[in-house]
Amino acid sequence: MLCLFAAGCSSHQNSASPDGSNFPPGTPADSRANQADATPLPAIKAKPGQSVFVDVSGGSATFNADLQSMLTAYLQSERELVPAESAKEADLTLHVAVEDVMPLGSRSTPANAGRTLGHTATGAMLGALVGGSAGGGRGAAWGVGGGLLLGLGVSMLDGGTSNIWGMRARVGTSKQGKQPSEMHTVNVSAEGENMSRDDILPALEDKLSSEIVKAVKP
Repeated sequence: MLCLFAAGCSSHQNSASPDGSNFPPGTPADSRANQADATPLPAIKAKPGQSVFVDVSGGSATFNADLQSMLTAYLQSERELVPAESAKEADLTLHVAVEDVMPLGSRSTPANAGRTLGHTATGAMLGALVGGSAGGGRGAAWGVGGGLLLGLGVSMLDGGTSNIWGMRARVGTSKQGKQPSEMHTVNVSAEGENMSRDDILPALEDKLSSEIVKAVKP
């Protein structure tokens, strides 16, 4: 069972390079721990009832399918957009190009049983939607139970070492199947006890999806 978590989601300017800093990597005073905090995107115009297609690139086929399924499910449930079969059939196409997933350090953690990831009201439904999506290998393994964990954000941190990871992606929009004229960079971060890169990916996908959904407005 996945143990999910969330790092801070505050938006701010990144600190200068910590080279020469006296702080160990990943401590709260180390600016590297903040380098992947969520960066807000410009507003993406879309009205309820419009169709949307999500195009994801930059990762493995399984990763791309998982992120596509998750983001599509959030757009459908929280913005009432209708999934389209292809970019040419969609009123709006969201292009997401993942550039990097990087470790940002680690830190000691006290016992904590309730860090909230967000989207609590739709966790179970999203678990079913993502779990039932074709091609989403990790999503298919979640099912409703995994969706509940994702929605409730149960961290199950009993104290130990919490690893901090970041993801950088570029996001753009287009219509009628065309390529986007501009791509905006967004950075997100997540952490969890003894989390490896593969372990942390679902939480990073969720954080990235959340930032994109927040930018979608009528």
